[in-house]
Amino acid sequence: MTSTTAAPAVTTTRNRVGRALETAARGHRSIPVLVVLAIIWAVFYSQSAAYLSFQNITNLTLQIVTTAILALGVVFVLLVGEIDLSAAVLSGVCAAVAAGLVVNSGLPLAVGIAAALVTGMVVTFVEAQLIMFGVPSLIVTLGGMVILQGLILVVLPPEFTVSVAGTSFAKIASTAVPAGTSYALAAAGTIAYAAYRLFQHRERVSTGSLTSLAAVVVPSAIVAAVLFGGVFTLTRQRGFPMPLLILAAMLLVAWYATTQTRYGIHLYAVGGDREAAQRAGIPVRRMVLYSFLILGACAAVAGMVDASRQLGVSVTSGGGPLMLNAIAAAVVGGTSLFGGRGSIWSAILGALVIGSISNGVQLLGLSTEVQYFATGSVLIVAVAVDVVLTRGSLLPGRR
Repeated sequence: MTSTTAAPAVTTTRNRVGRALETAARGHRSIPVLVVLAIIWAVFYSQSAAYLSFQNITNLTLQIVTTAILALGVVFVLLVGEIDLSAAVLSGVCAAVAAGLVVNSGLPLAVGIAAALVTGMVVTFVEAQLIMFGVPSLIVTLGGMVILQGLILVVLPPEFTVSVAGTSFAKIASTAVPAGTSYALAAAGTIAYAAYRLFQHRERVSTGSLTSLAAVVVPSAIVAAVLFGGVFTLTRQRGFPMPLLILAAMLLVAWYATTQTRYGIHLYAVGGDREAAQRAGIPVRRMVLYSFLILGACAAVAGMVDASRQLGVSVTSGGGPLMLNAIAAAVVGGTSLFGGRGSIWSAILGALVIGSISNGVQLLGLSTEVQYFATGSVLIVAVAVDVVLTRGSLLPGRR
């Protein structure tokens, strides 16, 4: 009797766990990331009150801009079930192209920016063609990374460096939006978001769904608090940094494309089940191509922003841990490595987590090993959670 009654109880418990994991996989994946971020901030703040000072928060946000922009492009590629290891080096190549045209050739900044964007998209177009031919994206982009490391040596002048100090190129990072304009943009963003939520509320009411105005007021209040709080914090120095405004604009465009258009529906369908999407008439090959083109554009922007902040381009541009940090940011932020699940907001959330660890380690004067241990541990835990959510069970799969 005991074993007979215990079996249904265990089955019921497993079903409940499975349903809970399925719910977590569908949404609210940003909540654990925010909790982890709060813990990281609390730990470092307990060690140094300067960690959450206005100046350090501004430094932190500027430090993560390049990673967040590159991670945004990585999110699009991960959503269709692919991966790219060459985007960081590509960002350095694009920056070298733009800086060379603006500084060495004396062309307008707009021409340099356009050339960098075209370079990034042409490279990822070629990579996408090979991937659609059947070569695994891991191998294509790994080989592409090596080729691009040689290409940057070709693009750079004989001294292998281009200084952009004192040029229009440097203004990309040095420009600051006045506080008044920043608050006006925050107000416009809040109004636009509230109108969007109100429109959704009216649509649900017209279809007979029972919803309250709290579904409009509460999210709008949260967005207003984030926007105005961010502007208040980041304009304490000399204004809202232009790189952050660029990142915000890219996030908004990406959010609209992935949530409010047919492209977004097809994007998640291809990542969720490529064969089913193909049978449904969705152009799978084209969606993969679009994702890589977006990554190419993001890599170009990330490279130019970073070069403007560093006041130059060299053979080390796009190197170091940038690529791994971008992939880690996308995954830690909640985008699945298995495709079909995630949000563009995971780029900024994951970049904040990775950047907060790095910033805290530097502020406290800890060894670099601590940063590597902490970042690697967070990444492993994030992937483990993603595996559990994908499987829908805490139990390991059968082999």
